[in-house]
Amino acid sequence: MLGSAPSTAATPGLLSLPGHGAGALMVDAFESETSYGGAGRESVDIAFSDRAEWVRDVVSDRLSLIPHKRNYVLPAVFRLDNLDETESPNGEFDDREVEFQFSVQVPLWSGAVGENSFVSLAYTNRSYWQAYSGSAPIRESNHEPELLVTWLSDWRLWGFDCVASQVGLSHQSNGEGGALSRGWNRVYGRFIFERDDYFFSLKPWYRIPEDRASDDNPHIERYLGNFEFDAGYRGDFFSTSVMVRNNLRSDNRGAVELRFTFPLGRNISGYLRYFNGYGESLINYDQSIQSVGIGVELARGL
Repeated sequence: MLGSAPSTAATPGLLSLPGHGAGALMVDAFESETSYGGAGRESVDIAFSDRAEWVRDVVSDRLSLIPHKRNYVLPAVFRLDNLDETESPNGEFDDREVEFQFSVQVPLWSGAVGENSFVSLAYTNRSYWQAYSGSAPIRESNHEPELLVTWLSDWRLWGFDCVASQVGLSHQSNGEGGALSRGWNRVYGRFIFERDDYFFSLKPWYRIPEDRASDDNPHIERYLGNFEFDAGYRGDFFSTSVMVRNNLRSDNRGAVELRFTFPLGRNISGYLRYFNGYGESLINYDQSIQSVGIGVELARGL
C-alpha cells in the first residue's frame, strides 16, 4: 500500500516493509496456474513477491524486531458522529484527538512448518489521546499480544496468488478493571493474496468461550464480527485499501475502514483514514462510531 521509493533486499528491521516500494506488490506475476505447494515449498512457476521476500528475510534473522501491523500516528482525528458522554462508559471526551498505533513482533523459531516459516511473538498497542482537551488524558489504550506462525504459500484463488498464510492466538484487552474492563481471546487464520498491483487478505477468527459470569463483553463478536477482509491497490504515486468486518447475522453489524497513503520519504508516508462502524476501540465496541483522521504511516508488517 505504501508508494515510496523501491526498497532493496535487506535484513528486515522495523522499517523494512513489504510494499514500501513504488508499486512493488510483486516482482512478477505467476507465470501459470499452480496447485497447492504446501507450507514452505514453492512451485517453479511462482514469482517472488515483496511479501514473500520479507518472509524469507525474517526466517534468516530470528530475534530481530520487525513490524507486525501498521505503525502510524494520526495527530488529527475528528469524530463525525454524535456519541457523547452519556453513551460512552469512560465519560466525556472531545471530538478531536490523537490516535497512534505501535505494532512489532519478534521471530523466535524458524522452520516450524516448512523451510520458509517462522513462529513469533507480537504486541500491538493502539491509544487514543485527548491531546486537545484541558488535562489531555489518554482516553483508551488497547493491547494485543499474539503468538503466531507465518509461512509462504503457493496456491491460487480467483486468479490471485496466496503468497503467505498465518495462524495465531490473540488476546486483546484495554487493561482496565471493573465496569470499564474489556477483553477477548481469539484463534485466527490469515491468508494473503496478490495479483499485479492488487491484493486482498482474509482473516477469519473464532472467539474462545469464557464463563458468562466473568465475561466483560459477552456479545463482542456480534459487533466486531467473525472475520476481517482487506483489499486494495498499491501504485507508484499512491495506495488505497478498504477493510470490512461483519458478523454475518440477521442483526447485521460490522465496520468499514477506508485508507489512502502517499509517499513523503523513503520510510514515511502520508496517511488518510475514514472509519465507520463498530469496534473502533474496545471501550465503545458496541457503539457505532464514524471518524476521519490524517497523519503519517511509519512502518507496516506483512
